[in-house]
This record gives sequence, C-alpha cells and structure tokens, in this order.
Amino acid sequence: MARAKALIVWGTGSGVGKSLLTAGLLRHLRRLGVRAAPFKAQNMANHARVVRGGEMASAQWLQALAAGAEPEVRMNPVLVKPFGERGAQVVVLGRVDPFLSGLPWKERKAHLEAPIREALEGLLEEYEVLVLEGAGSPVERNLWPDLPNLKVAEWANARALLVADVDQGGSLAALFGTWALLGEHRERLLGFVLNKFRGDLELLKPAYGLLQAWTGVRVLGTLPLLPLALPEEDGFRHRLQGQRGPRVALLRYPHAANLDEFWPLPELAQVRYATLPEEAEGADLLILPGSRLPARDLPWLRAFLPAIRRHLEAGKPLLAVCGGAEMLSEVLLDEEGVEERGTFPGLGLLPFRVRMRPEKTLQKRRVRLEGLFGYWERLNGLEVEGYEIHHGEGLPLFHQEGSLLATWLHGLLENPGVQRALFGREARGLEEALDQLADALERHLDLSALHRALGLAGKVHAKHPTAAFAAVGTSETPSHSSDLGILRYETKAQALSPQPTPSPPDPPPRPGLVLVLGGAKSGKSRFAQSLAGPFATLIATAEARDAEMAERIARHRAERPPTWETLEEPLDLVGALSRARHPTVVVDCLTLWVANLMEKGLDPLAEAQRLLEAALGSNKRLILVSNEVGMGIVPQNALARRYRDLLGQVNTLLAQEAEVYLLFAGRPLRLGPGHQGMEPGLFNPEVDLDPKG
Repeated sequence: MARAKALIVWGTGSGVGKSLLTAGLLRHLRRLGVRAAPFKAQNMANHARVVRGGEMASAQWLQALAAGAEPEVRMNPVLVKPFGERGAQVVVLGRVDPFLSGLPWKERKAHLEAPIREALEGLLEEYEVLVLEGAGSPVERNLWPDLPNLKVAEWANARALLVADVDQGGSLAALFGTWALLGEHRERLLGFVLNKFRGDLELLKPAYGLLQAWTGVRVLGTLPLLPLALPEEDGFRHRLQGQRGPRVALLRYPHAANLDEFWPLPELAQVRYATLPEEAEGADLLILPGSRLPARDLPWLRAFLPAIRRHLEAGKPLLAVCGGAEMLSEVLLDEEGVEERGTFPGLGLLPFRVRMRPEKTLQKRRVRLEGLFGYWERLNGLEVEGYEIHHGEGLPLFHQEGSLLATWLHGLLENPGVQRALFGREARGLEEALDQLADALERHLDLSALHRALGLAGKVHAKHPTAAFAAVGTSETPSHSSDLGILRYETKAQALSPQPTPSPPDPPPRPGLVLVLGGAKSGKSRFAQSLAGPFATLIATAEARDAEMAERIARHRAERPPTWETLEEPLDLVGALSRARHPTVVVDCLTLWVANLMEKGLDPLAEAQRLLEAALGSNKRLILVSNEVGMGIVPQNALARRYRDLLGQVNTLLAQEAEVYLLFAGRPLRLGPGHQGMEPGLFNPEVDLDPKG
C-alpha cells in the first residue's frame, strides 16, 4: 500500500475546535470510503479511554470512532496527565512511563521523538489518509522546535488547516498572527476555518477577503456553534445546557478526570457543575466523577460532606466513580508516592481502605448488573460496558451503601440501557452526533482544496457528483497542472515543495530580485504580496491625481497586511529602498513609475539600471510588480508607443537578474531564473514555453 496522505489541523490556541474539526473530517472521509485514522503526537489531558494496547486520550478515541477505525494507542502515542503544578504522569504507547514522568519537560522531549515517529510511520503505512491534530498553538516560539505540531507535519509531509474560535473574539487577529509567526511552515496551509459562530454571518464575511488579501490563504468557511453532545477533550470547557429531566449535580473538584464520559447528561437531565456545596443542594442525583489526584481533592470534597449526608439521608441517589469512590472510603494509602505519598483519611461513607499501586489497572469490562436495590434496582439484569483505569486497590467493581452506588467502572452512563432505565430515554448517541458534525462540515465548508490535496477528487465525484462538479468552478486549481509548471496561487507554499525548518524568529529572506508581470487585474499585486509574507515594506509609486485613482489606492491599502510598512515614492525607488526597514521590499508598480519618470523628463532605463545595482547590493529581497504591455495592439500615438517600448525595455533589463513570474487570470507561471550566462537581450530557449509558437 502507498504511504498515506496527511492533513494536520492546527489551531490558534487550545479549545478552538481542533478535536471537533478533526473528528468531523474523519467522518467525512469515512463517507467517501477512505480508510482514514486520527493521530495526535502528544495530548495533555486527564480524559482517557482504555483501548487496544493500553490507554489513549478520549479525543483520539472519539476521532477513531468517527473514522470507523479501531482505536489504538499509536493514534495518541504520548498522553501527558498533569498533576497540577508539580508534574505529570507520562503515558507512552498506552502505558505509564515512570522514568519520563519523573523528568522535567525539557529533558523529556528528547525521549519522545522515537516512539512518536514510530507510531506515525506505522499508521502512514496502514491507512490511506491520516488526519493529524495539533496541540495548542503551533507558534509558541518559546517551545520550538515544536514536536506535536510542526515536526510531525514535516515527517508526514502534511498539508494544514488553521482553525480559530470566533466565539472567543479576536479570531481575525489570531489567524493572521498565527500565520505570520509560522514562518516557513505557513507554506503548508490549505485554508483557514472559523468555528463556533453565532449571529449574522454577513458581518463576518468581510474578514474572508481581508485574510486572503493579507496572506494569500483562503477562508474555507465558518462553522456555527453546533449543539452537539460529544465528549469534550477537556470536560471543564463543556457548557452544560440540559433543560429537562431530573436535576443532576456533577461535582467538579480541582483534579476531576474523565468528565467526558458524562456527555449524554445534557440531553437527559438538567445538569450543572457544582463547585460550591450550595450548588449541589436540591439535586435529584449527585455524581462524583473520577479524580486524577484523590488525595489532593479530598480537602475540597470534605466541605461537601454535610450536603452529601443530607442528600443520602433523604434517600436520593449518588453515583461515585473511580477516584470519586476512593475519596468516600475510610482511608487512602499511598506509601510509594504513586500519586501523592502519605496516608489520607477519606470521608468514611464506604467501608474500604484503598491502597495505591504503581501498576495501573487498564481493562475494558462487560458486566451484568445484579443485586442492586432502591433507586438503582432498575439497572438489574442489564449488561453494561465500560473500562477501568486506576492505580487504587481495595474497592469492589460495584458496591452499594443505601442510595450510594460506588464503582470502578467508567462509562456507565454511556450505555443506552442505563440511560433508558434512569432517565426514561436515550441520548442521541455518538454515531448520530458524528454524522451531524460531518453534515455541518459538508454544508458550511468548501472542502474542495482538501480533496485535491489528499488526492480524493475521484472519490468525491463518485460519492457526491454535484459537489465535485461545483468544485470545478472554484478559484483554486491543482498544485501543478501538466508539465508547463502552472502553479496554484494561494501562497508561496503552493509553488514550492514544503521544506519547513524551525528557526525562530523567521529566517531572513533570500536576497535577490523577483519580477512579477501580468496584465491589468491579473492578480499580480496579490501574488507579489503572497511571496512577500507578513513583514515587508511596500514602495507605492501611485499618486492620487483623481477620485478614481484615490479609490484604487485606498482599496490596495486595505488589502495589505497590517504588519507592512508603506513608503509612498513616485520617483526615487533607490532612496526608498535604502529607507525600507524590512528585508523584503515590494515595489508596486513599475508601470506607474516609468510614466512618472517620463513626465519629469527622466530616463527610465538609466533609473532602472540604478535600481538594479542598488537592489543587488542591498542584501534585500526586492519584489517588483509591472505590467506586461507588449502583447496588445500598437498604440496610435508616438508618446504611447514610446511609453510601451520603454516599459518593455525596463522589464527586460530587470528580468536578466530576476526570478520571473507571469500571471494569466490569477494563475502564476514561473519563467525560471534570470541571468544564465547570456548577453542581455538574447532569447533564452529555456524560458520559451512553446518553442513552436
């Protein structure tokens, strides 16, 4: 099997929707009949599932379900479970690594590359497409070289999407700032995605044009804030919005873990997090979830003890899961410091002593429930599935004391039978929610660029002929078209093979000359802008001599990246070049410059020679924009003919030392290097695209 194509989903920060977008893309690929799988090199979360090989982050477990692939630890080779400020438990390929868990973060990184790359390469050999999820933001320059975002993208030769959260505000700045800080890695970008939008989309759409004008990268669309009940990578971010059913209080202690297993509750009950005892009062059902550090959560939970006692004395049900049940025992013993060394008195509501062992129990379970009474009697006879993931020993798998049900088993409320028994109805289920997520992506995003980058055009046409036909009419074209070297115009990346090398800050551009030619409205200014990147000096040669020209200048100014410096100079380009503070300089345009020089009685060829010599000695990258005027009809008056000839000669002179692009209807054609040992003015057959014509 050929090596898989790869796409990586980067985000402008944590919580912006990377996990959700990755899951939706994988379900979309499954619909196309593509054998796809998720991959996240390193995830920091206290939400994990037990799968083949050990434990993995819940987010990648869900993404595997979306893809129709069996979840396995290679899909999340490194899982970091934070202990708060004092450290973390490091899980490598499904198992806790005590050695790495004891190392500082900087020393740990060197040991993680090998297992991450091994897992990635194995999956690339076994699937058609991998959808990688980045971690946090890919532009935390203080953490470079970046392993989970940039290094894995390089290893997989992945193209990239960048997603931002509109609901948090500042998404336009976040997308542009992330793009700017990506440096050479921005060449991987296929498009931007805006997520969690509420309101009138027409108010947001002007940002599309600004972003594309500034970066050359398209906005593929905007996802609305979707009301989907899916497990959250970080349960604390989950908005609990249940409006009907029994009142449920989920105690949210500082180190609560595996909150993702309670995803069905907002559909089934009026559920809320309780962080204060009074917020738990009046609940019909109390839930104590798992805890990453029960010894540290015990003092917090002890403040709830009076409320818990009143709840139980009233005969109301309480469900305590894993770490929640451990804290209700008589005592927690951790002689070896597995989590927190010491002896810790529990709340004493369960007649057990729990001891922490270095070996972690990781086990999927299928259990038939019997012998329960009271509120919990309705579960008798049900076969339930779940998983154990704990260091503690000393509790039964299930134990009931009055209306208190304690269990090691995570995932009890994810069983449809349990949902029907306790709440009278089922949550929609993960499959339905994942399908709704994929529906939203297909409805709101233009996925044609993704299909082409992943080589899926044929599959898309076969599955969705209407969508495939619509994609033909978009402004994008394949990365390379035939053997003529026609390049897609989105960013410099689409014209070059991505070879990112992390070196903060951005490496200085390669000095030299670039000449961008084209007719009117051919897209040459935007293409020059995409070549220049986020930090450049523009030398503008236009003067606002009438209202129409003033409007043109204003429009071009609005389309420039806000990080650019602008120098207005109609004549002295050499002087402006010396004043430019950025190492990349764009002159837009030579067409007006030649006209300005002629009007002042100056010699354009002599000035062009001065500019050429200054550019070659400046150690700057100079990008010159000019019209190609020699292909039209011969002007009727002598002055116009003289202007046309001079501009053609200026273009020819500069092209001898320049990398030259010619734009036709927005599509750039690279003509090759300039000076190749020829005398100026001689025809270069390597530049002639059609020698017979």
